[in-house]
Amino acid sequence: MTLAQDFLNIIDTIAAAIDLPAVKSVHVGPYQNQPQKSSKFGALVLEDDSVGVTYMDIDNALLELSTDRSRLQLEGRPAVEVAQMYAAGPGWQRCLGMAAINAISQHVFKRCDYQFHRPDKTVEVVGIDPGDHIGMVGYFPPLVEQIGAIGARLTVIELDRKWLHRQRNLEVTLQLEKLSSCKKVICTGTTLINQTLDDVLACSVNAESFHLIGPTVGCLPDPLFKRGVTAIGGLHVESCQHFINLWENQQRWRDAAARYTIERSQYPGLGVLLKNQRQGI
Repeated sequence: MTLAQDFLNIIDTIAAAIDLPAVKSVHVGPYQNQPQKSSKFGALVLEDDSVGVTYMDIDNALLELSTDRSRLQLEGRPAVEVAQMYAAGPGWQRCLGMAAINAISQHVFKRCDYQFHRPDKTVEVVGIDPGDHIGMVGYFPPLVEQIGAIGARLTVIELDRKWLHRQRNLEVTLQLEKLSSCKKVICTGTTLINQTLDDVLACSVNAESFHLIGPTVGCLPDPLFKRGVTAIGGLHVESCQHFINLWENQQRWRDAAARYTIERSQYPGLGVLLKNQRQGI
């Protein structure tokens, strides 16, 4: 079963157990030749102000949505219906579908009062030691610097050739198979959008831990943990109105959100979350 099918099965399970709010609004940054970082993301808001964020700068998704803004007119649509786009072919539909999956997931977390663990730094969660060989999928400049400061060896898999280089303890390469020698792997949530996560995991079979991180990883982690991911790190929007205000003014919208980590060993599972939900939300 594909990852997309697993996620949609979970969404169907949720929809059968609780009444989900409809889509309230969709927010996508304007397409530019050199877009700012915030414009590479999109957000879908449900009527209860649950927010799902997703990466959008992939497969011409931003360009196609900017060219035809009618595709973003999803107000009042069932969230499950929009989530089904994740299994579609076009990149813009996969992006919107992931945003809906994340928004539904955040709604479930809210209903059951799930207590997120809020780490200070990703390197602390991963537990990096100087002798480790770390694999990274997607170039995260702050993390590269932090890992370098620890003294660990780092191999980064990156499709953008501008980052490709090699120096002491750091190699940036296109070769995914080099993850096979890494002890711990940190992976970008963009792999959920281009649906390459299974390929990355297959090359990381020798890693003792696999962390999937980024704003796109706002989903329920059940399908990810089943595949071998050991922890996820996402963003929880704490104030929807503040988030939208920052977004519309092209300001740093992450200031309205908090980073969190969910570890496989401590996650109770969707079934427990649904049993613990509060009524009347």
